[in-house]
Amino acid sequence: MLIRLRWLSSLSSMVALLCLVLGGAIPTPRVLAQDSLESTIEAAIARLNTSPARLTFYREIGRVGDDAAVVVFLEVVNRETHSAYPGVIDWLYVNRVNATWTAAAPGDPGYRAAARLLSDALSEQANAFDKEVRTPAEPGRVAEAALLDYELPFPDGAYGTITRSTNLHGTGRIDFDLTRREVSAVKDGYVVFASDSSAIQTYHSGAWWYWNTVIIEHGAFQYSLYGHLAPDSIPTWIKDACGTPSLTLTCHVSVHAGDVIGLEGNTGNSTNPHLHVEFGQAYGVVPYLDAHDGDADGIRDENVLAGYVYGEHNVGLNGSLPDEVAAWAYLTVLQSRID
Repeated sequence: MLIRLRWLSSLSSMVALLCLVLGGAIPTPRVLAQDSLESTIEAAIARLNTSPARLTFYREIGRVGDDAAVVVFLEVVNRETHSAYPGVIDWLYVNRVNATWTAAAPGDPGYRAAARLLSDALSEQANAFDKEVRTPAEPGRVAEAALLDYELPFPDGAYGTITRSTNLHGTGRIDFDLTRREVSAVKDGYVVFASDSSAIQTYHSGAWWYWNTVIIEHGAFQYSLYGHLAPDSIPTWIKDACGTPSLTLTCHVSVHAGDVIGLEGNTGNSTNPHLHVEFGQAYGVVPYLDAHDGDADGIRDENVLAGYVYGEHNVGLNGSLPDEVAAWAYLTVLQSRID
């Protein structure tokens, strides 16, 4: 349909020219759906990029759509270097409601509601496109044996319940509901990012960057992330050593498997308290505007730093192989056994 609308736009111009040649009245031009769609997308991206406080800007890298909705894929670009942050792709939802196109971006109050308007077919198409444009793991970068000795992300003897494993949540991503709230390191390594200043849940606005996170480096191309942590729950000895989160990536704090690094929470793009764990080959920190005042300091044009991992890969946990971890079903109960 979108292609046909472009053809109609050319056709209307031809009709107007013919009327002029024949001496007839030129018909009143009408705004075509395609024109309206493009102007809606352009206005939405311009709105996101206008704040002088932003350290980044959005750039479209592709889109998928049907007659009723379009998903625009936006990479986040460093305003100074004009380099995209690897592994970060945000979605702009553009829906046609009552013949009018409207856009919802991450952080907007109606973002989640806009996502629900997509057809199942378009949602599948969008997920497939997203997978194509994200930074993938590079095969062979990590020896297979090095990915098999990870522990569960809660202390020895504690229990956790699977709500989504990698077969449903995506490569390298697992959600747990913890019986106790303590979150622990899955393997020896160094904390390279730690932030727990946000106190808000942003599911309806899709503002994922308000999640509190810890990221640990376990070796070359091995990182684990612990997301949605509770506010002010990261131990003082980690925060004091890391200092205030920054884009310079100076945090480097030694931890061991089983060390408590925070508490399960409900911050960021989350529906209820749980722990999101993610495993990947690299990590990054990206700045977003604090539009919702996540730290409750009254300032909304400062930047929030969000830690993330990319180049996701599956790992073995608690003695189970990666394929076995992927097969863990919803509500599977697991007990941590840390040697």
